[in-house]
Amino acid sequence: MKRMIRKYGPPIFHCINDFGQGSLAALIPFFIANFGLNYYQSATIIFCNTVVASIAQPILGYVADRWRVPWFIPVGFTVTLVSISAMAMATSYEMILALSLLAGVGAALFHPEVALLVNRTQSHEIGNAMGRFAVGGSAGFALGPLIAGGVYVFGGQFLWVFTAIAILGVLLYLYAFTGVTSTPNAGESKSPTKATSAGTNDWVSFGKLFFVIASRSILFSVLSIFIPILYITVINGEASASSLALTMYFAMGAVLTYMGGALSDKLGFLKTVRLGNLIFLPSVLVFIFVPNIWGFFGAMIPMAFGVFSQYGPITVLGQKYLAKNAGFASGVTLGLGITLGGLVAPYIGHLAD
Repeated sequence: MKRMIRKYGPPIFHCINDFGQGSLAALIPFFIANFGLNYYQSATIIFCNTVVASIAQPILGYVADRWRVPWFIPVGFTVTLVSISAMAMATSYEMILALSLLAGVGAALFHPEVALLVNRTQSHEIGNAMGRFAVGGSAGFALGPLIAGGVYVFGGQFLWVFTAIAILGVLLYLYAFTGVTSTPNAGESKSPTKATSAGTNDWVSFGKLFFVIASRSILFSVLSIFIPILYITVINGEASASSLALTMYFAMGAVLTYMGGALSDKLGFLKTVRLGNLIFLPSVLVFIFVPNIWGFFGAMIPMAFGVFSQYGPITVLGQKYLAKNAGFASGVTLGLGITLGGLVAPYIGHLAD
């Protein structure tokens, strides 16, 4: 049983952490309705969630390269989800911003160390393992809005379900992974050290990859924020259904993330990233300029492919380019690659206003 949980634990924990990350975007219409926010203020909530994570994740990844800090994993996703739950008690816009910031701290703790856990426990099938791990995050982003949608039915107190999810995740982690990094049976726990010491860092290639990471992150964050808002304001959909639209988008993303990983085995990692960007441009133009339900959902599939298919290939490329610092690379590709776009979100919101 423990062996099975260790195999599927990292994607499960990734899913749990990203429940919180995905739910925050779905809560934006709820905050707009209850606090009278404009688009700039709404996007700033995402900004506060991501600014600390964007700065801290590479730093914490470097820490994970030097010292083993497995407790970052349960502490990280617990901080993220409890912060979302605490928004039920928010009485002001400023309190929401503070809790959003704290949730970003949790994500910063979580991502680099859990990526090394994948390497440590499943190094013999790292490609498939990283694919499962990526799908776990996409599934979390898909289910988060669906769960958060309960606030439109039951009220803000429903957010406490995220704390219950965090408690279950901690119990699962303690059961399956306590002592893994210190036990002698794990060539697993030593494999990251061997891998990083034997490899070399190609900073030039990683620098080029960073521009791809940044562009994908901006697309990811902006779409996460404005899909539910566009559904309400342009398609004239119900606010309670806006979270369902975001869930559909992320659900497609979970499938397409896995497909992108499988496709990269055949086409190569770089070609898969290029293909994703080529497909994204025409699909997002349809999404914007065909303002009806058919254009909205019809363009969503290729648009989601363009964003999500790059996730796995970018992660693998980052770890290859920085073989000596896999934790730092993971902090950039898995963490910063998701959160960086949130830094730009307020300016996009200002343009939308």
